[in-house]
Amino acid sequence: MRFLTFNALALASSVAAWNGQISYGSIDGAADVVSLTDYSTGSSYTGYITGIGSSAQEVYFYEDYDAGYNWSAAVWRTTDGCINIDFQGAFGGAGHGYCCGNPCDLSA
Repeated sequence: MRFLTFNALALASSVAAWNGQISYGSIDGAADVVSLTDYSTGSSYTGYITGIGSSAQEVYFYEDYDAGYNWSAAVWRTTDGCINIDFQGAFGGAGHGYCCGNPCDLSA
């Protein structure tokens, strides 16, 4: 029984707290909009940033429809043009996600 319990805990700890899609684009050249869609719940979130550069910038995300869950994350772009997001513990412990393309799928 201990063996089965240990295996179940090991499996549960490897599941990502975030599994979804990220996309980004400019709004009239003044700011970038970062959009996230959570594949687990179907919820979507939007945040605004003035230029996605190589240094992490704090972005505040708003839930688009329910407005029940708002959170902050650090967002930046690497030299290869890929997007990075550090969820900073949002969604029950999500960490860092990285993906290339726009939009792109990521897990954290």
